[in-house]
Amino acid sequence: MVVAEQPLDEAYGPIRQLGLNIGLAAGLLGLAALAAVIGLGRISARNRRLQSAKDAAEAADRAKSAFLLTMSHELRTPLNAIIGYSDMLQEEAENLGDAAKRFIPDLQKVQGAGKHLLALIDSILEITQLEAGRMELHLETFDISSMLREVVTAVQALAEEEANTLEVHTAGALGTMRADRIKVRQSLFNLLSNACKFTERGRITLNVSREPRLPADWITFCISDTGIGMTPVQMAQLFQPFTQIDVSTTRKYGGTGLGLAISQRFCQMMGGTITAESALGQGSTFTIRLPAAVVNDKVERREEAREVTPD
Repeated sequence: MVVAEQPLDEAYGPIRQLGLNIGLAAGLLGLAALAAVIGLGRISARNRRLQSAKDAAEAADRAKSAFLLTMSHELRTPLNAIIGYSDMLQEEAENLGDAAKRFIPDLQKVQGAGKHLLALIDSILEITQLEAGRMELHLETFDISSMLREVVTAVQALAEEEANTLEVHTAGALGTMRADRIKVRQSLFNLLSNACKFTERGRITLNVSREPRLPADWITFCISDTGIGMTPVQMAQLFQPFTQIDVSTTRKYGGTGLGLAISQRFCQMMGGTITAESALGQGSTFTIRLPAAVVNDKVERREEAREVTPD
C-alpha cells in the first residue's frame, strides 16, 4: 500500500504560523512592557518634580512665616517705646501749663498712629502663627455674661464714632463655657468692630444664646448690622487673609483684611464655625457657634502619645 506523503511545507505550516503568532505576541508584550516602563519612568519623574516644587513651596512658606514672626517681634519693641513715650509726654505737657498743652493733640496723633500700627503688627503675627501651626489654645472656664460686658465696653466707643446704636440681647441664662477666653473675646471684637466700621447712623445688634445639646451645649453669638452690606462676589472672598471687599472700601475704611480670617481660624481651632449672610445695602449678619466645652485636640494627642510611650 502506498501512503501519500504530505509536503513538509504543508505539514509544518500551522506550526510555523503558530510560532510566528507566539513571537508576534511576545514582541507586542515586550513593547507594552517597555512602554509601561517608560510611562512609569515619566510618571516617576513628574512626581519627583511635583514633590520638589511642593518642598520648595513649603520651604518658602516657612521662610516667609519665620521672617514675619521675626519682623513682627522686632517692630513691636520700638512701637511700644513710641506709644509709652508719647503718653509720658502728654502727661508732662498737661503739667507744664497752657503753653505746652498745644502739643497734646499732636502727641495724641502720634500715640494713636502707634497703637494702630501695633494692632496691624499683632494681626500679622497672629495670622502667621496660625498658618505655621504655632498657635495654641489656652482653655479656661469663664462666665459668658462677664466676657460679653468686656467686649461691649471695648467696642462702645467705636459704635459712637459713627453715631451707631449698640444693642445686646441674651436668651435666658448663658452660664459658663470652657474655651480660650482671649480668642472668643477677640473674635467677637473683630466682628463688632467691623460692624461699627461699615455702619453709619445705624444699629448693631449682638444676640447670644445657649443651645442645649448632647454631649455638650453650644453657644451662639449673632452679630447683625444695618450697614453697607456685600455682594455675592464679595462674600466669596470674605474669609481670605489680606482681602478687603474692594479697593474703595480699603481707602475709605482702612484695615488689613485679617480680622475675619483670624476669627474664622480661632473658631475652627475651638471646634466651632463662623458664617455670614449679607445683601448689598441691607447690612450683614455674622454668626459664631462654639461648643460650651471646647476640647483641645493637640493636648489630648500629646497626652495619648505620652500614655502609649514605654518608660
